[in-house]
Amino acid sequence: MPASLPLEIKQNILTLATRTRSQAAKNLMISRQTYPCMEKLVYNRILLHGESNVRRFLQCLHQRPLPVEFAQKSVASLFLVGSIEKSSLLDILFLCNRITSIRLVLITDEFATDGSSLWSALDALPLQSFLLVMHVEFTSPICASTMFKNLSHLDIHGDHLLDMPHAGLESLEALTHLCVTLIMERADPTAITRLISNARLRLLAFRVDDPHHEVEEFLEEHEISDHRIVLLPETTTLWGELGQGDMLVWELAEDQTKLPIPQNQGHRCLPLSSIENAYADYNDTEKIPEWNPCAIERRPMRVNVGPARRPNGVGMARTKV
Repeated sequence: MPASLPLEIKQNILTLATRTRSQAAKNLMISRQTYPCMEKLVYNRILLHGESNVRRFLQCLHQRPLPVEFAQKSVASLFLVGSIEKSSLLDILFLCNRITSIRLVLITDEFATDGSSLWSALDALPLQSFLLVMHVEFTSPICASTMFKNLSHLDIHGDHLLDMPHAGLESLEALTHLCVTLIMERADPTAITRLISNARLRLLAFRVDDPHHEVEEFLEEHEISDHRIVLLPETTTLWGELGQGDMLVWELAEDQTKLPIPQNQGHRCLPLSSIENAYADYNDTEKIPEWNPCAIERRPMRVNVGPARRPNGVGMARTKV
């Protein structure tokens, strides 16, 4: 055994030692020499479920002599899931005000009629990646919020975002990766065409619940074709316990754009089983059998029908985990 290991090996050892919360808690106190490095790994990406965990995390921060300074220096990404009170959400955004990535998959109606406090808090953050699954009006903030203009990665689960030809997404100049919900009965093809016209986009992902061959036919009917389009499941996948894989779905989806379209399906898609198996290594869980019905089922013969009528609606993000 060499007296001094290469830095890369040391970093890999520390990463494995903080793979889960239990491992991190056990190994964090072993050595004063490794403590600073392990603490950085533990706090870099934070995944919190529910109000009680958020409150405990805030209490932990406030026990430090300089809680704001520590949070600014240590926390780069946040993933908040479940039922979290408005005051707790705003508190954690105030403390962790240097994060560049955030996912809000929340069950709350506290912002349904007035989301101004949330957008104000998010505007103060140097965000580059943002995922939103909660009951809040977001179509107006897309055009008015400073935060949206600086994003490179945006994932919004909203039923009505593609209802109108001018949703504002096409004006976000920094975007390179975009994921939105596509509901064929409501979607305005012009809205999709305007998104495709954005030459800066490297990935345009659609979360769909309809059979993929029907989505494919919808796009073909409206002469929409682009190698950057990838179909994703509606389900939002959680990170690893300590934030591992925070950008994994983006990476997996973008990899699909670099592959040829399979001959028997005519579109690119990323099945849920592939996503869950990619996270299995982080979560130390057993992998499931790969299942992509598009790869084994023949596309049905197309029947020409007229375009569906779309009801009007207001863009609201919905919760589905």
